[in-house]
Amino acid sequence: MGRRKDSSDQLTLFAGAEPEKPAEMAEQVGPAPVSEEVAELGRALPPEVRLGPSTWSFPGWAEIVYDRKYTPTRLAREGLAAVARHPLLRAAGVDRTHYAPVAAAELAAYAEAVPPGFRFLVKAHEALTLARFPDRPRYGRDRGLGNPLYLDAAYAADAVVAPYVEGLGEKGGALLFQFAPQDVGGPARFAEELGAFLGALPRGPLYAVELRNRELLTPRYAQALAAASAVHCINAHP
Repeated sequence: MGRRKDSSDQLTLFAGAEPEKPAEMAEQVGPAPVSEEVAELGRALPPEVRLGPSTWSFPGWAEIVYDRKYTPTRLAREGLAAVARHPLLRAAGVDRTHYAPVAAAELAAYAEAVPPGFRFLVKAHEALTLARFPDRPRYGRDRGLGNPLYLDAAYAADAVVAPYVEGLGEKGGALLFQFAPQDVGGPARFAEELGAFLGALPRGPLYAVELRNRELLTPRYAQALAAASAVHCINAHP
């Protein structure tokens, strides 16, 4: 298989990042002060309602979530604890796992940085959800080819589910399988193959599925989710 995007690649998505100065490195990333109104709203939120961002490396949250401006690189390393101290934020997404599996020890470090009750939504490695690799440079020699790991439950259990369970424990909120827009053989075939895949995964974690193909939202798809006690991820895509 060709090269996959890693976490260092992700950080280049944020333009204008500047090298950190020694003085900046000596200070911890701190939370921004919040108004009493925001604090009261946080106290009023039911415990089962968990709002959160899809990343904790967005520098635009300076003085909103973070006490001041930091580089995306710094926030990716140290911003999580500050996010978890905001009274309205009780969850966060782990997006880097979409591009390559992440070891349990790294996920455990995330879990240690947040308080009890905090949850993570973790994206599964995209190799599980691409029937064919897109014809894009980052897929290297695999671009345009069929993907042998598509809906491979054995690979999912070993490389994705096991680190998720071991690393996050009770702080694992959901493991998300995100299906990009693609040809998956039609709604009936997709529902059947998805149901078999979900049914073969280890029991315990909450599995979620996000679709980008509107035509795949069928009763058979809903039945496949229900049979595996999985859930549908509502998104904002057309």
